[in-house]
Amino acid sequence: MMGCLIILGLLLTGAAAGGIYIWRRASYTPPVRTAPDIPQRAAGTLTEFPVDNDPNSPARPTSVHTEALTGETAKAGGYTPAKLPPGIDRSSLSKGATTMTSATYKPKPKNAPASTDPSAKDEIYICVLVATNQPGFTEGLATSVVSATGGQQTGVRVQSPKGPIYTGSSVRSPQGTIYVLNKQGGEIVILIYAPDPAMQSVVDRLAQNVNNGEGLNDYPEIKNAFWTLPARTPSDLTLVSLNTLTGAQIENSMSSTGGSDLPPAMRPFIPSQMTAARYIDSGQQEWVAVNLEYESSFQAWRTWLLARGALGLGGAQTTTVREVDGLYLNQEGKRLLVFQKGPYLIFLTGPATATQERLVALGNQFQV
Repeated sequence: MMGCLIILGLLLTGAAAGGIYIWRRASYTPPVRTAPDIPQRAAGTLTEFPVDNDPNSPARPTSVHTEALTGETAKAGGYTPAKLPPGIDRSSLSKGATTMTSATYKPKPKNAPASTDPSAKDEIYICVLVATNQPGFTEGLATSVVSATGGQQTGVRVQSPKGPIYTGSSVRSPQGTIYVLNKQGGEIVILIYAPDPAMQSVVDRLAQNVNNGEGLNDYPEIKNAFWTLPARTPSDLTLVSLNTLTGAQIENSMSSTGGSDLPPAMRPFIPSQMTAARYIDSGQQEWVAVNLEYESSFQAWRTWLLARGALGLGGAQTTTVREVDGLYLNQEGKRLLVFQKGPYLIFLTGPATATQERLVALGNQFQV
């Protein structure tokens, strides 16, 4: 009897200790965050996006992407989760614009749970360009859309509640509704495109609401994702692109790549949102930060356990970053740093010449 009681006591003690450990790993208080260190031109484009004022089913952004179209920081081939209108590609945009911020909007009834539909149905694609004031650039884009779609072109004039006036064209065709707007007295060009003609009324409303608020900053899901980025980037790094994706979009991308539905066992490890940032150092070498945000700290910790086990087999070394344990290792000619804090699991990669101290210095700047 005494032996049974001792064994039972040890089991209870072990369970209590394990529970306390898990509770400590899962408990989290976010820090006081400030605006991230985003290049001025990219930050300026964020406020140009419309804030949908529909009272019943407003369209909300689900993903955001920024990138350079020209210069040394432009990535070969480019990438944006938003679709460009027919007749327009990155090559044509780069002839009259230097940077692009794109967002994918999707209507969602108010107070409805987050969408789990990974399809592209009902999506509206908005791109805000920083133009070089090249004569005829906006008109050329509209002409290319008309040529590609055979649609009907109509002149448009919109005045923002803040004062700026936007002029341009709307093109309607069986391939969807497209707006090409130019901000008067500024260097901003806005493309709004919905492939589904049934979304015409939503596109019209969004076009009338450009620059009617704080843009993407008015949406907590986007603002909170961006505000986990460093408020002060290390002096030798320059942020050149940002990208956010929802869990549904990540799952859809993985299913499309694999050619089949994602196995159910994989779904618990898909984050609710992913934020990726690409940096360039003074030697034009690439640094990438990927922040996976989960619905709870426990989910992030569970994924961290799996990643830690896999990386440990690869010879990872333990280090401290943001007051938690992280793992640092060399992998395929890159330097990798991984750590988990609260609901966030962060992966940082740098060039082969990157030291552990430089990666940790970047990780310490994240507002998690």
